[in-house]
Amino acid sequence: MEIMIPEVAALKLTLQEPATLMELLAAGKKIPAEATGLLMLDHAEVKAMYRQHQSEDNAEMKVLLAGKICTALTVHALVEEEIFYPEVGRALEDDEMVTEAIEEHNEMRAEIAKIVGAMTAAKSTTRLLAKLMRIVEHHVKEEETEMFPDMRQMELDLYELGGQLTARRAEALLQLKRQTNALETQA
Repeated sequence: MEIMIPEVAALKLTLQEPATLMELLAAGKKIPAEATGLLMLDHAEVKAMYRQHQSEDNAEMKVLLAGKICTALTVHALVEEEIFYPEVGRALEDDEMVTEAIEEHNEMRAEIAKIVGAMTAAKSTTRLLAKLMRIVEHHVKEEETEMFPDMRQMELDLYELGGQLTARRAEALLQLKRQTNALETQA
């Protein structure tokens, strides 16, 4: 599947310290292999980047962090929709929960597109990012208090599923990196 917001490819994917799951993997950090733990780690990483964004005084760093948040959320939504949510739908027999989660992802994507547009136009993203994070916080609360506990009760190999999520995430981030390199070569 193509990354949903191609403009995200133009954003820089690195900071000095590893912040995304892929950067943690590349830095040799240990991560939980269980699917819900991996997804919760994504949630925590985005929250941490947002807190850093809020406290940052350097405008360039704020832009970099906003880009990293958008990239992390885009890839997170992709792997959930391609791998995790189909399993949720089958295991819990609850298509309504999955449909609602995908609708929330679509809201996130719309806000991410606005943020990327503002970044491209060198405009402030602070208000847009705050709105995105309100959507994310609502979504995370539902996943972590309803969906994930239910999934842990199912007869499902969440470690195998975690491996699939990790592999797809790495593939998606490499795809974004290739798109970024292609855009830089064209410029």
